[in-house]
Amino acid sequence: MQAMKKHAKLLNDLNNFIEIKRILADNVKTLDKISDDIDQQEKEIERLEQLNTPTFQIKQMQDNHDIKATSYNLLLELHQHNLITLWKLSRYILKQFKHFSEDEIKEYKLNDIQESIQEQSDNIKPKFIDLLKYDIKHIKD
Repeated sequence: MQAMKKHAKLLNDLNNFIEIKRILADNVKTLDKISDDIDQQEKEIERLEQLNTPTFQIKQMQDNHDIKATSYNLLLELHQHNLITLWKLSRYILKQFKHFSEDEIKEYKLNDIQESIQEQSDNIKPKFIDLLKYDIKHIKD
């Protein structure tokens, strides 16, 4: 029964890891789209300024631009926090592998999964200062 629990726990956490990675990929697409929109708005504002467009119209566009830029920055910060959460989950998953014997790892062909998680964990490992900021923020919450 204990073996079933550790297998089920590992499978559940692996599924969560995959789902979080999918969500993060979607977030990157959203961030790219917002970034492109911001760039287009900046060009449009510059164009309108050169055409001596009324200040009111330019001000409206600048306000809209500022809202998008603020949203982008907030989403980027959230994305960074989600990457740290994903990294922490990857570390947790790697610790779970220690509960499996070498024979179990070979029998269930977990080597490739373990290596893949390790590689991905290494790739998304946050800088120490970012991790510290993340931990401090979550202590306050």
